[in-house]
Amino acid sequence: MPDYLARITVQDVPDDDTRAGMADALGAVDDIADEAALPGAPLPGPVTFTVPGEAPDLETATGVAQRHAAELLDGFEFELDVTER
Repeated sequence: MPDYLARITVQDVPDDDTRAGMADALGAVDDIADEAALPGAPLPGPVTFTVPGEAPDLETATGVAQRHAAELLDGFEFELDVTER
């Protein structure tokens, strides 16, 4: 099965504890603050989480990532981009 990376950008992450909880729940391998923000800028603000996964094709990977994020990020606005690794 091919490997995929889901990049999930969550808007308005309120604090570092929430950010850490989101990263853990999503199974993220890393998270970065919005590049448009100044380095060291405090939250709240957007954060992009990178979540690896496997699926038979890009369509399946996108669907699974969308459902996973929606279940765990209930109440938060997010954008999703899935690419083959």
